[in-house]
Amino acid sequence: MIRASAIVGMVASAVWIIALVVEYQFGLQPPGDGSALYHADQAAFTLAELGYLLMLIGLFRSRAGGDGTFGRTGIVIWAIAIGALLLGQLLQFVGVEVIPLLPIGGLGQLIGSLLAAIAVWRARRWWGWRRLAPAIWASYTFILFGAIATGMPGLSTPAAAPSSTSPTELAEAVWQVAWFLVGLALYIESGRPVPTANFL
Repeated sequence: MIRASAIVGMVASAVWIIALVVEYQFGLQPPGDGSALYHADQAAFTLAELGYLLMLIGLFRSRAGGDGTFGRTGIVIWAIAIGALLLGQLLQFVGVEVIPLLPIGGLGQLIGSLLAAIAVWRARRWWGWRRLAPAIWASYTFILFGAIATGMPGLSTPAAAPSSTSPTELAEAVWQVAWFLVGLALYIESGRPVPTANFL
């Protein structure tokens, strides 16, 4: 099941990139034009978000961050943040805008991924570059969110309300590569025996 969730996460990153290309190719950035293509594209983003959530559940079950509270809390916060964003996307399909879910999701991703990255590094259950995969995701996300908040050229672009800026197409695509790395690391490491428990 853990390896399956890793595969789902990697596929989700590909789905997101395809949806992203379609979005920019046809000018479907939110709030969109209300066309069937726009709704299909948004559905693809939502499906990818669900894939990321399932991958984080697999990451939690893998005990990559250790068996202690610290090692598991970060992943839980990260997963809750993605769940909040997923809920927000689902509610948009029925015409409900829940603005507070956006900052909850954003802040939760930053805090959760940082704690998870530290936990995975300290637990030493993953080896090589895989041990750094959550830290790579967290680091890039901090940079990207900072660029969006400050309107940094090259990484951010003007966007419609409620956000004044959003990532550029390339910056957002690279973000999905970071997601793919987390999924690939989980897939590889879940095939190895779990080392002796390390309580963090």
